[in-house]
Amino acid sequence: MKPQKPREAQTAPADWTPFAWHHVRARVPPGWEVTAYSVEDRTGRLEFNTRRGLEGIVSWEPCAREPDRLTTMANFLANNIIGRKDARGLRASDIHTEEAGPFVVGWLDETRPCQALAYDAAGACLVRWVFEGHGTAAARHDVIRPILESFDFNDDSAACEYRLHGIHARLPRDYKIEDIAVLPANVMMSFEALTTKRRAIFRRWGLADLVLGRKTLDAFYTPIVKALSIEVEAFAPCRVSGCEARRVRFNAPREHHAERYMRRRWSGGTAVVWHDAAANRVYAFEQIGPEKTEELIFEDVVPGRVLEGGC
Repeated sequence: MKPQKPREAQTAPADWTPFAWHHVRARVPPGWEVTAYSVEDRTGRLEFNTRRGLEGIVSWEPCAREPDRLTTMANFLANNIIGRKDARGLRASDIHTEEAGPFVVGWLDETRPCQALAYDAAGACLVRWVFEGHGTAAARHDVIRPILESFDFNDDSAACEYRLHGIHARLPRDYKIEDIAVLPANVMMSFEALTTKRRAIFRRWGLADLVLGRKTLDAFYTPIVKALSIEVEAFAPCRVSGCEARRVRFNAPREHHAERYMRRRWSGGTAVVWHDAAANRVYAFEQIGPEKTEELIFEDVVPGRVLEGGC
């Protein structure tokens, strides 16, 4: 069945939540929370849930050539939804389709999950959305179409954008995710450059009015990193886009094999810690690595923030 172009575009409302991860970025409705994610950038997925349950899954996988999308959709239904035995009479032409952004949207009926496929030729990557409980025409118009039309392939050649769990970062492609920890009001993402072994760590604490209390940023941050064997050497006051901030100098244990065993340390580490009172959050960006490795520029890796004075 040939896809039909939609009669009108449906953009995502301004209050929808943006996200970015590996090959994908878009906006999703308020209340959609990421409950599962893949660290691997070659093949993986993100799952979105609300209180009512699973809402959608976006996945990516390497694909050397653009596949026949209807056949791919039919195979997914047969393998994962209907079952091979019951899907013997299923034909690709049974799937209803329309276009939305770079995607072809396909659905068999209103009772089964709706799919959407897009192919990124530049990155040789196939992206698939599967939406649960959004098979009606109204749901496709009000929920699915705005998501898909806000979608953009996260395939910039120089850098990759990450926007998840309140952390927003943009790092050179050489930096890969090493670790991620998501706790209530406490999120950490750690990256390492493949070539230089330089590390970049992003932290976000919620409920800042409670976790800070009467503490200064210095008094709040020092014991947290000290528990990780990071030694703070100096603080300097500064501002980040008008927010109260500190520039930090520190040294930390080396993370690699024998160097860690021998308790050797890296020096020259820097961090920026800031309190966004309007968002009621505290953020930190730390970086450290072998001697003479190139330091990342704050404004390049923390989109939309400007480091101001005193640093």
